[in-house]
Amino acid sequence: MGDRAVRIIVLMFLTFVLGTSEFMVMGILPDIAVGIGVQYTMVGSMVTVFALSYAVSTPILSMMFARYNRFKATVLFFVVFMVSDVWTMLSDDYWSMVLSRIVTAAVSGVLFSLVLNITVDISESRSRDMAWMYAAFNISFIIGIPLGTVISNIFGWRSVFLFILILSLVSLLMFFMAIPRDAGEVTADTGRASLTMMRDPRTILGILITVFAFAGSYTVYTYLTPLLEDVVGFPDEYVGIGLMLFGTMCMVSNLLAARLAERGGLRLGRITFLIQAIVLAVLPTALASPVIGFLFLMIVGFMMYLMNSSAQTLLMDVAIRDYPDSIPMASALNPSAFNIGIVFGSMLAGVIYDCQGAEFLGYGGAVFILSAMVCSILVCRISDRRVYSDA
Repeated sequence: MGDRAVRIIVLMFLTFVLGTSEFMVMGILPDIAVGIGVQYTMVGSMVTVFALSYAVSTPILSMMFARYNRFKATVLFFVVFMVSDVWTMLSDDYWSMVLSRIVTAAVSGVLFSLVLNITVDISESRSRDMAWMYAAFNISFIIGIPLGTVISNIFGWRSVFLFILILSLVSLLMFFMAIPRDAGEVTADTGRASLTMMRDPRTILGILITVFAFAGSYTVYTYLTPLLEDVVGFPDEYVGIGLMLFGTMCMVSNLLAARLAERGGLRLGRITFLIQAIVLAVLPTALASPVIGFLFLMIVGFMMYLMNSSAQTLLMDVAIRDYPDSIPMASALNPSAFNIGIVFGSMLAGVIYDCQGAEFLGYGGAVFILSAMVCSILVCRISDRRVYSDA
């Protein structure tokens, strides 16, 4: 195994730890609520707070530290990440825990941005290796929720954060041993180049594609458990299996996303998003049959990340070609847009769930996906005009 492959695996493991910190908490929210003596809905709001902190702080911190050595910045933020993990583990009240999760989300976002930046620098195929980073996130989703639940049931919910701390220490040691000290692009950006790139129509549309795409997916995913239990009719003991199968489809989606990015990218978006919108629009009808409904939910998972690598590649290509000083900002935009999409999707899902029921969530998701399709068509037309004008 070559040095490049080892470095990609190390970065994947670091990404896995970041994802585990986010997803493990979702599986132990009821235990945390009991442990600190608050209602479940209050603890559940930490998921939204985490996403908002992630979305807002990631581009800001990435721009602030763009001129710093990528290796040193990663180590610095990872130490802060571990401190925030210990803070969460020791929290005895709701507000202390919320503040600790805000810090965790803020540094998680910039850490993932740094990982992508280093990946681009050492990679032979940006699309493929960035897809592997997102795949590591999906693996943490597949493993994180059930593993967190098991650890919490046996040792208590605080032990989950101790487990995350141990993983963090291991990943930091691996990072020190495998990653070159000069890895990652260091820029002279003072903020002006990043702001200029942010005004580029391709950047705006690239961000909107990710926001709408994941808002559409998370409109369904947010209430996947009640869909499996109450609509499809899964027995409680098999819901975990259903969630793991959905996560597996998401991982396959991520890996296939790299191939799509290399063989057409967002030019395939109009077709991919159209199919995804149709699946979501038909989902309410399909859920009338438990078997067909379950199959359609798996298709939703399969299509969830298909355009993700293409959207990330677009933003990185725009930066590399036209705004080289804003590469750190470009690596931060897609993860930030991802979390904005989660917030919008979960908010719409909550309204639909309360007013109509879980079986109607697909309609809202389809509207978001069609919006992503329109944005992908527009960005391809703008890119074509740019190529023509430069020729």
